[in-house]
Amino acid sequence: MSVSSSETSAHVVDEDGGVSGSAGGADDHVMRSAGAKRERRQFITHNAVAAAGTWLAGILGLLLQALVSHHFSPRLYGEVFAVFSFFTVLTQPAAGFSRMVAWTTSRELATKHGTDVESSALLRMTIRRLTLIGTALGLVFVVGGGLLANYLDVPLSYVIVGAVGVPFMFATSPMLASLQGEQRWIPWSALSIGIALSRVVFVIIFAWWLGPQGVMLGISVAAAVLYFIALAMVWSRMRRGHGPTGWRPLWRFLLVSVTSTITVSVLLGSDVVLVQHYFPGKLAGQFSAVTVTARALFFAMGSVTSVLFPKVAARHARQRGTRSVVFTSVGIALIGGLLGLLVFSLLSKSILHDFSGKSYEGGAGYIGWYALGMPLLAAVVMLSNTQQSLADLKLLWVLIPGALIKPLLIYMFHGSLFVVSLMSDLSIAAVLVALAVQYLMTERRQRLLSATSDGTPDDDPGGGQALIANAPA
Repeated sequence: MSVSSSETSAHVVDEDGGVSGSAGGADDHVMRSAGAKRERRQFITHNAVAAAGTWLAGILGLLLQALVSHHFSPRLYGEVFAVFSFFTVLTQPAAGFSRMVAWTTSRELATKHGTDVESSALLRMTIRRLTLIGTALGLVFVVGGGLLANYLDVPLSYVIVGAVGVPFMFATSPMLASLQGEQRWIPWSALSIGIALSRVVFVIIFAWWLGPQGVMLGISVAAAVLYFIALAMVWSRMRRGHGPTGWRPLWRFLLVSVTSTITVSVLLGSDVVLVQHYFPGKLAGQFSAVTVTARALFFAMGSVTSVLFPKVAARHARQRGTRSVVFTSVGIALIGGLLGLLVFSLLSKSILHDFSGKSYEGGAGYIGWYALGMPLLAAVVMLSNTQQSLADLKLLWVLIPGALIKPLLIYMFHGSLFVVSLMSDLSIAAVLVALAVQYLMTERRQRLLSATSDGTPDDDPGGGQALIANAPA
């Protein structure tokens, strides 16, 4: 029995395991190979640009930490940093909404010939709503900050001054995400550097004038200044965004994204708050210096994380695999974790002495182990962000327990700060392994669906394709 060429199709497996069909299989494979090489070069270039901004911002953050810790005693430094960590955890869920902006922007630009009208409308609405939500949260802590001050054993003025910056910290995030979704990495890097630099400038000004309270005031003022600078950078997009839009069509993605952000923020900052509650002021201050210094590794990976997300969103929008970019990014993070353990263990006293001062050298015994977890946490962010693009609610089975495991372990085991550091590593590693398993299972499921339907999934086990069909972008 003969079969005409119009009834056959050549199936080509791309580098990520995706299957595509075409009449000219060889030509299609050549085109895909050239496109893959171009995309790899672009991925490296974008990472380099984003890395320059992220690393410079990280250096400025270390400079700020060094200035504050050298100027104040460990007790005062610990109090200030505990309040700052609390408000950082409080405002981080805004990043979940912001990731929605980056996701819709990346998808719209990848599938609608460069138009961004719908995602611009979403950006406009998200900024407005987050500004209102942030204002309400700030007022809550201005009025009722006594409870937090008592729990952390810090002056009430620290809480009130820190609460002033909450609306701006909450609402700047989607503007940064807009640049990320457009893959405009030079202005993205410039804004990232501006955030860190403004904190250094305003903290120096107000700390010199008001002491420890001036540190929190400087951070709040810096947040306000950057809010208006970022607003100017995305104003042209906001002017285009007058169409109807809403969060409801994106509820699956939004639920997964916000939950993921809460999980990461708890994994990153809950230990400082709990240590401030359980340990004496001097030890808590030393632990705060350790966390700030070691987090340089986490933020150094931020460029890889930030570049990865829009790449994955665009690949999912085109129904392509993601393994190559994800495995490369996670591999970088794992190598960074091992290097962090080695470097911070061997040079622990020198690092703490240079960046924080002699009074903080008590943290040298555990800074290496704490540093191990920071690149691993960056890998958690990479795997979580990657799977958010599919808006698969099954991811919540990993994220919700992941948000609880670290506070629970520290609550149960906090005999020493070394033990707290190990509990931090253990909780991050557990979430990382769970996310890796979930990612591999999801990729396998998507690849099988693509293979059986010539690249067009006929089923959507995680709800991701249904969301793509119904999303504004």
